[in-house]
Amino acid sequence: MATKRKADEEKLRRRRLARFRFRRLVHVVIFNRHWIAEIEDQDIGNNVHRNVAVIERRLTRKGTLTIIDKRILNSQPEERTEAHRRTLRSVLRKLECMRDFSKHQLDELAGCVAFQYLEPGRVILREGHEPVSVYFVADGEVTVSRRQWDWHQEAFRDEPCGTRTRGQMFGEITLLQQGIRRTATCTTATACELLWIGRREFERILKATLLERWRQLQLALERFDYFQYWTTDQFYEYCILSRIVSFEPQQKIPVDVDRSNAYFVLSGHCMILQRLTVARTERSYRLLPLQATVGVPAEESCRGVEHRFIDVGTLNCGAVFGLGEPLEHRMVVARTAVQCLTVPRDWLLAKRQNVGNTWERLRMRLEAAIPSRRQLFEQFVRDQRWRRYRKQLVDAFVRRNPRNDPAITRPTDVPIICRVEQGDCDG
Repeated sequence: MATKRKADEEKLRRRRLARFRFRRLVHVVIFNRHWIAEIEDQDIGNNVHRNVAVIERRLTRKGTLTIIDKRILNSQPEERTEAHRRTLRSVLRKLECMRDFSKHQLDELAGCVAFQYLEPGRVILREGHEPVSVYFVADGEVTVSRRQWDWHQEAFRDEPCGTRTRGQMFGEITLLQQGIRRTATCTTATACELLWIGRREFERILKATLLERWRQLQLALERFDYFQYWTTDQFYEYCILSRIVSFEPQQKIPVDVDRSNAYFVLSGHCMILQRLTVARTERSYRLLPLQATVGVPAEESCRGVEHRFIDVGTLNCGAVFGLGEPLEHRMVVARTAVQCLTVPRDWLLAKRQNVGNTWERLRMRLEAAIPSRRQLFEQFVRDQRWRRYRKQLVDAFVRRNPRNDPAITRPTDVPIICRVEQGDCDG
C-alpha cells in the first residue's frame, strides 16, 4: 500500500514538473516573440539553402543588439566564452553612457550583464522601492516620473519629469547614495530592450568610476554662481544628464549641429566665427541672403560668390553659449584647448532650473554682444575699402620712386607676422 502511494506521489510530481516546464516554455516564447518576428520573411519558401541565407542575414542585421547578441546575453555568465565577451564588449561600446569606461570594465560587464525586453507601459523601477539593479537602454524610450500631490483630485499621481533614451543609464542614483530608496518611477514609453546588472556587480565594476565622475561634475558646477541654490534632486538630475567634454585647438564645437545642449566654458578660449556670403560687384560687395547659392544673378555669378569668415569675438572661461541664440552661418571654434560642461537645454530651461528667466536673460545678453550679419558686413566693406585705398597709395608711391632706390621699403622688409596679420602675405 505504501509503495503504491509513493508511486502515485512520484507520478503526480512528474506531472506537475512537466506542467511547470511547459508553462515556462510558453512564457519564454511569449516573452521573446519579438525576436521571432525579426526572422520572418515573406520570401521564405521551400528552398532550404535560401531560407538559411535569409535567416543568417536577419541574425546579423545592423543595430544595437542582434539576435546573436541577445542569445549571448541570455546565456549564463559562466557559459560565455572569450569570443562571446569580445562580441559583447563591442556592443557595450556603442552605448553612449559606457564610452568613458575602460576596456577592463567593459570586459567585466560583458561577463555579467543581462538582457531584458519589456513592452510599452511596463514599470521597471518604482519610487520608494529598495534598489537592486542598474539599467542601460539599448533601444526604446523610458519615462521617468515622481509622485506628486494633485490638489484638484486630492490624490497622489505620477508626474513625468524626464526621459531616458537609447544609450543612457538609469537607476544608479540610489546605488551611489547609501541608505536611500528609489527616487523616481521608470516606465517604458515604447517597446524597450534593456541591459542590466545587479547591485553587487555595480559596486564592484562601476561605482568608483561613477562617483569620481559625479565629483568632477560637482566641481564644475561650483564654478558657476547660477547653480548655488539648486536642490539635491536637481543636482542628481544634473549629474545624470550632464557631461564634461574636451576640444583640441581649432576644433569646431558642434553647438550649431547639436541644438539640444548648452555649453559652459570651464577652461580655454573659444572664438565665434561668422560666415558672410557676399557677391563681388563692380566697385564693392553685396551681402547675399543665408541661402546664398539660390537666386544669384548670372552677372554676379560670373564675378564670383565669396565666403568670408569674420572673427566676431572670444568666449573665455565662465562664458555660456548654446542657449538658443541665432547660429545661422555661425560657428564656435576652440582657439586653445577647451573644456566645456554640457547640460541639456530643454532641462535647463524648465521652470525649476530657470528661476527668474536666468537663461533667457543670458541669451539676450549674448545676442546683444554679438554683432549682426548686417553690422559685420558693413565692417567688412569698410575694411575692404581701406585695404584698397592703402594699396593704391603704396602703388602710387612706388611709381613715383624707382624700385632700385635702397631707401625704399620693400614688402620683404616688413616682418612676415605683420603681413600675416594684415592679410598681405602671398604665401
